Amino acid sequence: MAQVECNDSVLKFVPPRSFVHDDFWHKYAEIKIDIDCLDESGRSIFGTLSMQTGNSVLVEVSCSSFNADYTEGNFRCKGTLLNSNTMESFKECDKNTLLKTQAVQFYRNLMKEDRLESSADIVNFFVISFSDLKTYKFYYWFAFPAPTDLLFVQEHAEALPTSISEHFQSCIGKGNQKEPFFFYHSMVGIKTISELIQHQNIDANFSEVNLEDIYFCIFEVSANNKSDLAGWHVRQILTYLVMACPRLAGKSTKWIRVYKEATNKLHLSPLIIVLPSKVVDPDSLSNWAGWQANENGRYIPRVALLAETMSPKRLAENAINLNLKLMKWRLVPSLDLEATKQTKCLLLGAGTLGCNVARSLMAWGITTITLVDCGKVSLSNPVRQSLYRYEDAVNGGKPKASTAAERLREINPSINAVGVDLKIPMPGHPIGTGNDAIETKAALAELIKLVQEHDVLYLLTDSRESRWLPSMLAAFHGKLVINAALGFDSYLVMRHGYRKSNATGHVPDAGDRNEDCATGFRMIEGSDLGCYFCNDIVAPGNSMKDRTLDQQCTVTRPAASNMAAGLAVELMVSLLHHPERFGAPAYYRLAKRDASGVVEEPEGVLGILPHSIRGNINSLQSMITATERYRHCVACSAPVLARYANEKDDFIITVLNVAKSLEETVGLNQLMASMDDDLDLKVTMDFEDDSSEET
Repeated sequence: MAQVECNDSVLKFVPPRSFVHDDFWHKYAEIKIDIDCLDESGRSIFGTLSMQTGNSVLVEVSCSSFNADYTEGNFRCKGTLLNSNTMESFKECDKNTLLKTQAVQFYRNLMKEDRLESSADIVNFFVISFSDLKTYKFYYWFAFPAPTDLLFVQEHAEALPTSISEHFQSCIGKGNQKEPFFFYHSMVGIKTISELIQHQNIDANFSEVNLEDIYFCIFEVSANNKSDLAGWHVRQILTYLVMACPRLAGKSTKWIRVYKEATNKLHLSPLIIVLPSKVVDPDSLSNWAGWQANENGRYIPRVALLAETMSPKRLAENAINLNLKLMKWRLVPSLDLEATKQTKCLLLGAGTLGCNVARSLMAWGITTITLVDCGKVSLSNPVRQSLYRYEDAVNGGKPKASTAAERLREINPSINAVGVDLKIPMPGHPIGTGNDAIETKAALAELIKLVQEHDVLYLLTDSRESRWLPSMLAAFHGKLVINAALGFDSYLVMRHGYRKSNATGHVPDAGDRNEDCATGFRMIEGSDLGCYFCNDIVAPGNSMKDRTLDQQCTVTRPAASNMAAGLAVELMVSLLHHPERFGAPAYYRLAKRDASGVVEEPEGVLGILPHSIRGNINSLQSMITATERYRHCVACSAPVLARYANEKDDFIITVLNVAKSLEETVGLNQLMASMDDDLDLKVTMDFEDDSSEET
């Protein structure tokens, strides 16, 4: 260590300061949630050395600090962001030990390189932080490690000769100076640090250089040209020289401090610095300084309050997505939230089921939801249908679809929620002539357009016949259908078989069924699964005709809709995460031959992917079933789709007016006739047997 006679001859430095742009924390919030998650190992960042003399800021960081390829700005230095997962670990870490550990590791890594690519690599900083992503408060503390064991002596320096000053400035002006620290030789001009210093044999550094001919040059980025204080980065550069150049130990070195003024004019200031006589390495230095004081001069962390600078809409959007993204930290790392977000959902029915499904979809981050309903909010609705309020029901009631969409936008301003007031055309409900026919055809055209524009249809209406047309259109256009239906104390949730759009209406025959590799289960391909109507042997008709009030209304235990709606949405999200997505197969259990050999049903990322779930609240049980599509189905069979492909709207209008025409299309009438013939034959044979016994 150099011995000095007077404290005034010791070179002093401007305390380090940093400036953090708000977009730095905005960007890190995204990185923390989406990439780093629980990782506390540290993230490399880059700072910009301020070029404006006198602003006292050493390093600035912004959103570009996370981009290694970003080159704007003259000088870029490397740093590390160490973010703690909890406030407790942020507070309790030993700051002095951390400072020394980071500094020693930095200089070790620096000296392992053959030589430095840039002198900016010598400027070192790190940041410890804690990110409260719920309130958007970021607690942080910058450190610029420098050893206190090393003292550098400042000696009086004469003014630079005019010839040196002019030649130096001409050399600087020849190119865009990219080095904050470099050398100047009066005969050869500018030399970079990589030209004079290497790390393989540090004893050779400056062995053939006459120090009288060399100026050590530094751009002052935080010190004032009217002050004797040097910038903090000068201290870090001097520390590097002590480690990398043993021949400079105890030597007097000539320096030129370059100040860039507001007019971009360069001001040069000479300086002579005597380096310590002791040769050191990183491990021999025990005391380090460099923690940045806050605005009040106290050595405590600072805090960035980003919520004050963010719009309420953006805050809400980030908060909504936070819980979803936290799932990826530990529980489901492979969760594809973007695929879920981009799924467009069409909800047919905005009643009890529709409201609950919409809210669950919104909770999963779905951003496009369209609700279809022709009803108005009644006074009995708000207590069961969660998107409506009392004021929506007075004065005749507001339209359900548009009101539900408005409520969704109130909850999440970023959502694309649309309500469509539309009565779905239904078999067994003749359209007649005149205005009724015009309105029905317009509704049909609108429904077809909606089906084509969305990815998933939710059938949530309160009658069976209202589900026929959407089921048929979805099968024709290759859309996934999720069906939810309620009984008094039971519910059904099922997905329809999924086949890509086929404009010809051709449906391939179901393939052979083979046992899956999971013993005890048989697999049905996703394209061969049945729809809501595949178990019907008659065409849907007017189910509201000749019904009492309790039969017309959906009389069900209140919690049934919540359970069914939740399962319906979870089923869709699970399908999105299967390799075959909507075409994922379903399984049903075979008869148990050996109880010891029972295994679990094959699962996807989020669990099993059933065809249908039948739940009963009375027994608190659920039954998982899977059935194949029916070749005589009135909604998804080949004859129906082929006839629609050929006749389009005319076929639908025929079905609306005469529902029984569906039975003729798929051959159910012939099937029923053959069953009647078989029954008559059986009765005849039984009668003949009885007669012969009597004789």
